[in-house]
Amino acid sequence: MLKIDNFSLQLKGSDGRILPVIEQVSLHVKKGCCLGIAGESGSGKSVLAMSVAALLPRGCVHTRSGTIDFDGCQILTASEAELRHLRGRKVGFIFQEPMTAMNPLMTLYDQIAETVYAHFPASSRADADAKIMLALKRAGFSEPEKFMHSYPHQLSGGMRQRAMIAMALVLEPELIIADEPTTAIDAALQVQLLSELRQQIEQHGRSMIFISHDLGVIRAVSDQLAVFYAGCLVETGITSRILAAPAHPYTADLVSALPRLVNERKLPVSIAGTLPAPDKKPKGCVYSDRCHYAQEACRSQRPALAKLTDDWQVNCFYPLHKGLV
Repeated sequence: MLKIDNFSLQLKGSDGRILPVIEQVSLHVKKGCCLGIAGESGSGKSVLAMSVAALLPRGCVHTRSGTIDFDGCQILTASEAELRHLRGRKVGFIFQEPMTAMNPLMTLYDQIAETVYAHFPASSRADADAKIMLALKRAGFSEPEKFMHSYPHQLSGGMRQRAMIAMALVLEPELIIADEPTTAIDAALQVQLLSELRQQIEQHGRSMIFISHDLGVIRAVSDQLAVFYAGCLVETGITSRILAAPAHPYTADLVSALPRLVNERKLPVSIAGTLPAPDKKPKGCVYSDRCHYAQEACRSQRPALAKLTDDWQVNCFYPLHKGLV
């Protein structure tokens, strides 16, 4: 389905600096599976997702290397016509903030219809209406006809987020990329939306990349997990196994920072320090400045992603265990 191999990306800063935002990332998203991507804000999650969908403005890209292969299409070298065919029809993107992603001057119906006609210009009104109604129902609108002619400001935050999901689903893409889709909604609606997204995988055989800084949300929706820090992939494998026994110190620190709804005296532990700027990363391991376990080798050399087991990899000289858990 989707194979990212040794992908690196440098962007141009507004002040002329060259910013290495993604470094030698390799990932594989299988058909019918959900890959969760976790990490702090600024770790490169959204930039990677936008690279997969070829949504980064060309003017901000300095250099790219490696490959991104989606079902035989080489994203980094594809023509604009190939990319237009890919976006929406093959890859659906759910943006983080619907109020800024939606056009405030267009109704919900018109915005979704625009996607349909862009890819199927010969569609009849009846065919377009059928696609739109189905997408809205799949996104959780029980009575879509009541809302389809509303403008974004007339919808609640939850409805706008459902509208973004409907826009991503209307052409029945093979891959859905969801970038922090539950950030601005309440917990009850969050559970509903996660359930609906999970159904898209289980009932319709779609694949998904789900991006979040919330490991609780990642746990609920994803099969595989990739943990990012400062543009580097630090741990990847089966979600349940990684969250039960993290091998990378950063993943362990993220898990320790999770609030728990149990009667424990132990409080969540915050991670000391801050994420380094893209052009000010440590010489060695990118997490060495904040890691409790860092040794001299960590500060002077950059570790490579190494196998703990066949389906578990960690980017660390001194992993917390050897994968036998």
